[in-house]
Parts: sequence; C-alpha cells; structure tokens
Amino acid sequence: MIRASAISYAIVFALFIGLVASSVFFIFSTQKRIEISHTGQERLLLDSYQGIQLGLQKVEVNDSLQFIHLSGDTSIIRKSLWGSYFLVTSKTFKNQRSITRSALIGSEFEESIPSLVIRNGSDGLRICGETFIEGTAYLPNKRVELSYIGGKNYSNPKLIYGNVEDVKELKLPLSKAFENISPSNFTGKMIAEPFEYKDTNVSFLTNGIFYQSLEAIQLRSKLHGKIIIQSFDSLVVYSDAQLTNVILIAPKIYIKQGFVGNLQAYASESIVLEDSVTLSYPSTLILNEQTASQDYKPHSIFLGAKSSVLGGILMTTQQYDFRKQPKLTIQKDAVVAGIVFNCGITEIYGAVIGCLNTGETQTIAGGGSYTNHILDAIISTKRLPKDFICPAWLELSSHSRKKVISCEIES
Repeated sequence: MIRASAISYAIVFALFIGLVASSVFFIFSTQKRIEISHTGQERLLLDSYQGIQLGLQKVEVNDSLQFIHLSGDTSIIRKSLWGSYFLVTSKTFKNQRSITRSALIGSEFEESIPSLVIRNGSDGLRICGETFIEGTAYLPNKRVELSYIGGKNYSNPKLIYGNVEDVKELKLPLSKAFENISPSNFTGKMIAEPFEYKDTNVSFLTNGIFYQSLEAIQLRSKLHGKIIIQSFDSLVVYSDAQLTNVILIAPKIYIKQGFVGNLQAYASESIVLEDSVTLSYPSTLILNEQTASQDYKPHSIFLGAKSSVLGGILMTTQQYDFRKQPKLTIQKDAVVAGIVFNCGITEIYGAVIGCLNTGETQTIAGGGSYTNHILDAIISTKRLPKDFICPAWLELSSHSRKKVISCEIES
C-alpha cells in the first residue's frame, strides 16, 4: 500500500518539475522572440542605410525608387535638393516594423580640384605682400609675376607652391542645375505660409515648412531643420538668432556681427556678413544676378573681417555686364572653406581654404585698383580636411564619390 501522503508529495513534486520546465521553456521562447526581433531591427537598420547608398548612386534628383532587399525588407527611396546639397530619405519596412532615415549628401573634394582659377585676362596673375598660394593654379597664359603694392613686396621664396597651368586647359564647369538657380529650385512643391516669429524645430523626415513674406523679415528666433524662409524685400539675421540647416531667400540678406549658426542663403542682389560672423559647416552663400545692377555698386557678397563660411560661395549672373560684374569681397582674416565659384570679380585679403574659381581678381591699395593682383591672401587646397564634403555645384568626374554629411533616423 502507498500512503496518501506519499502520493500527495509525488503530485506536488511533479507539479514543481512541470512548473520549472514550463518556466525554462517560456524563458527560452521569450529570448528567441527577442533575438528574432532584435535581428529584424538590426536588419532594418542595415537595409535603411543601404537605401541611402542606393539613393546616392541610383536615384536621380526629384525621383524615387522602390527596392526589395535580399532580407525581404522593402525600401522606398527619394532624392531631392536641399539648397546646395542632396537630401536622400529611405523608408525601410517589413510587417509592422519600419525605419525612416534621411541624409544630407555632398561630393567628395577631389585632389584634381585646383586651388586657384582665374578665367579672364591675358597678363596672368601678380602677387605681393604675404600672399600664399598652395596647390595647382590655372592662370591666363600660365603667367605669374611679382608685384609691389601699398609699400609691400612679395615675401615668400616661391611664387606658387604647386603647378601652374594654362586656364585654357581647364575643364571644371559649373553644374547645369546651378547655372540659373531660382527660389523654386529650393522650395519645389512646398506650400507657402505666412512667417511666424516663433521658435520652430522641423524634422527632415517631414515635408518641411516654407515661410513667405512680402515684407522685410528680421530673424531673432531659434529655427532648426527643414525650414525655408523667403522675403520679397530683405532678410536680416541678428546675432541672437539660432539657425541650423535652414534656407534663407531674399533679394538682400544681412547677417549681423557676432552671429553663429548654420544656414544656406540665396539672394539676387546682395549678401552681407558683418565682422565676426561664423557660418558653420555645411553653410553656403549663393548670389544669382537676374538683372544687371542699376546702382553705381555691383551686386555682391561681402564677408567682413574675421567672418567665416564653411561650405562654399557661388555667384552667377543672367545679365552679364563687364562694367558691373558681380563682386565677392573677402576682408582681412575672413575665411571661406570649400568651393568658391564666382562669375565676376573677387577681392580677397583673407583666405580661401579649398578652391577659388573666379573671372578675375582685384586689389585696392595705395589709392589704386589693380586687376588680377592678389595682396596678403591665402589660397590653399592642402589645408582642407580630406573628409571635407563639397556642395553639388561642379561637374566633377563620373567616379566622384558622394558622402553623407549628416543623418537623421526615426523608427
């Protein structure tokens, strides 16, 4: 005979073993589900990154692509321009999971890009003072000579720290997309709404906001992300404004002394940076002259002393007048890093770290004005970081690599 207590102990023990076994099975199956979920999430992340890479190489501007990955994930990829750079978005999904990634894209700075290009004139270049030119220079008739202006002789042992070539041999044209860029190139199909003086943060994963005003706009707000602001009069940015990745459009744009931020500015008449303005990377200034200046002054971009633009400057004209060519002025201790492409005249006393491509240069000193002279300026491709990403302005070689500047992810 088996005692009743023994049977009860056996039942309790069996229940305990069953409970332990079911707990182990539950833990194992839960871990397996978590592992599968994490693996799927990791795959989504990798495939969304691959979607960005496909957008760089396979998708044309203002076009889209649907791509099915080997994993079974699907990416919907779109490509557009955000100012001077490409904006690629990739939404990757499978079942109920999805990841959306956006990236700002530019072109790798190629070693073949020269430091200095002067397209006009026949007498070449004359340099004086503490001018330092490093990298390949394309000059009229390959000519470079010493000069004496304002009581200053040339002070360096070599004229050009690099090769000197004839500008007629250069093939580095401006991209057709930027020969006559207009506000519609920036705004696309965005619907304008009245400007509001308030802090705003807009994700690049959205359609963005397009503010527009007939009156002058004075910016003191904190604005971040996919925001375009257009004034048909003028636009003033004060030093207490906080701007990141926004696009400004107006005939005349003024940026007040001491401002620090990141922006792209487009104007048809003038852009003025007062002293000690810092436009951090990636920032660009674009002036596209629609009609020749009716004033005694040409349409222009002006960089005050100790100002900086990290990205580039582009100046084009649709009504060329040799008597009033668009003019870029870079004052003492001002710096532009990246690409400078100017259809007109460049007056430089500061530095271009990258490429200066201009119609001609001008120096004003000692009561005189001197064409294709450079005084106390620094122009160098060698000082530019190797991982610097350029605006999409130039027709570079077909194998030129595109690289991500910044990225935003939403899951």
